[in-house]
Amino acid sequence: MNRKEIRERVETLLQDPANRHWTDSEINSYINDALNEFTRIVRYPQVEGYATNGSSTTNLGEATKTGTIAVDGKTATITFNPAHGYSDGDAINVTSGAPDEYLGTFIVRVPSDTTISYKVGIGSSITDSSVSVFRIGPNYTIPSTIAEITSVSLEGRELSIYTESELNAAASSRGYRHFMLESSMGFHPNAFSTAVVSVDNTPRWREQNGSIEGIIFNNRTAGSFRVFPLPKETKDLYEDKDARTKVFQRLKVRGVPKDNSLSTDSTSPQVNVYWHESLVWGALERAYLKESQQRNTEKSGFYRQKFLDNAGQASTMEGMTSGSLSEGRNQSGFRVNRYL
Repeated sequence: MNRKEIRERVETLLQDPANRHWTDSEINSYINDALNEFTRIVRYPQVEGYATNGSSTTNLGEATKTGTIAVDGKTATITFNPAHGYSDGDAINVTSGAPDEYLGTFIVRVPSDTTISYKVGIGSSITDSSVSVFRIGPNYTIPSTIAEITSVSLEGRELSIYTESELNAAASSRGYRHFMLESSMGFHPNAFSTAVVSVDNTPRWREQNGSIEGIIFNNRTAGSFRVFPLPKETKDLYEDKDARTKVFQRLKVRGVPKDNSLSTDSTSPQVNVYWHESLVWGALERAYLKESQQRNTEKSGFYRQKFLDNAGQASTMEGMTSGSLSEGRNQSGFRVNRYL
């Protein structure tokens, strides 16, 4: 059904086809409200888009900037002209200079508008101070059409989803076996362990780099997420690292749409017609709450329950897995054995 057909169904059940008590505009708004609530509850339908790094590109990296690198002790500083536009905590990829130990992916600090700095090991003197730099995150903005993230994939490979608390807990565990001593009485703190000495030499999870395996966010409705670990080598950055014209990998985001409203009478909901009756119940619930002589909270509650029943059924059915099907190859998953 399109919006007009749904509205006419609502008007018939309201016994108000002539719009004496409810206007078409009012009922249209009730239908849209019901549709958006249904979408939030069921997390269906879903839309896709690409996450953006920075403000102007959907690529993994932004425009390359050139600068001059200098190293003092364990701190590398790159100077730009004009201002670089980076912020504290940005992840950058440094290439082109020499030696290689100063190149790669780093989290930066921003001492000034024209300089950035990052930690390095004590190494060789610089033989080529001209470097190329581009930002690769770590934070990415989700598409503006998505209200709730359900998954993120990279080149068809779905990424794991983590929270900061999970990674902080894993990082603070410091390797259980090094800190506990097993005896006949069970496990005890190991007073002879020296593992704590090496803790400061291990990379923090925010600074680890390699192939992207997951994303980090703390709320489903977050407007951005962080990649983990940070991409490091060319194979982690480009779709084809050997191509002459390199194309950055892109992060595809799938999620619940921010607004699923119907704009015209000829527009049909993205949800399957199987669930259109839910929108009728949701619109009736709202119509009977209108402040007028027709206000009827009992009828409104009745249609509210019908709406929730349909939404609950949709939540179960639309989250389809191989185990939720009962035909052919999947039939064995539903076999019931009776014992007499």
